[in-house]
Amino acid sequence: MLYGYRKATPKNPHPGRMIPTYLKAFPTIVSALGLGLVASVAYPMVSYQLQGINLQTFFEDTGPLSPASFELLAEDTQNTGPSVIGASSIDSTKASSWFPGSLQNDLFAQASYTSNVTDGKAPENYLISIPSLGLEDSDVSLKNEDLTKTLVHYPQTALPGQYGSPVIFGHSTLPQFFDPQNYKTIFTTLPKIKVGSDIFVSFDGIEYTYRVIKTYEVKPNELWVLRQDYSQKSLKLVTCVPPGTTLRRLIVEAQLIKN
Repeated sequence: MLYGYRKATPKNPHPGRMIPTYLKAFPTIVSALGLGLVASVAYPMVSYQLQGINLQTFFEDTGPLSPASFELLAEDTQNTGPSVIGASSIDSTKASSWFPGSLQNDLFAQASYTSNVTDGKAPENYLISIPSLGLEDSDVSLKNEDLTKTLVHYPQTALPGQYGSPVIFGHSTLPQFFDPQNYKTIFTTLPKIKVGSDIFVSFDGIEYTYRVIKTYEVKPNELWVLRQDYSQKSLKLVTCVPPGTTLRRLIVEAQLIKN
């Protein structure tokens, strides 16, 4: 190919071929979009830490269930956005994988609540509503452990209205993917719940009202949070924090109040 030299003049300071402005801006736009994506993932995690939501972290080790340690869980990313992946590829959409071990798996496999229901019939689910978070009549399963389909009631914890604490697991992800109708994201906004907020549970034809009394965080191996205190009637909700990770567990405790 032959090249020619053209001298620049005041009227034509750039006689060579010009690069279109939109092509010059393209790398900048791509870089900005990339930085924006990274920021959208990092911001919820950083802001969560800065806000100091983890008000209390207890280090007890008591209760009927033995502690079990496990590596970071791999969040299901399908339709829920990015997540932090640990060394183990455990399916965290299965409630039994939150506390791995033969004991916990057997509890889910053999879950039976017939003896706890006064009429002898064992319901397979009940409903929970949290108006302050926009959750209405969300399904809680007593038989199924798939967190992509329902919230999950942990086996051998009390039923609603009984002495002890029903323990309910719910999946979460980054805030921008929150959808109250999607069980993969349903507890994403749980860290925003305030002390004094009401939680309504409809079980076996009766509605119970629980009022939030405290929130705190624990490490994944602190199974003492599942313990049952039969001197009171309470409720525990569990999800993963910071948003989009499985580093810790957020526990929301609520007390049954008289309607």
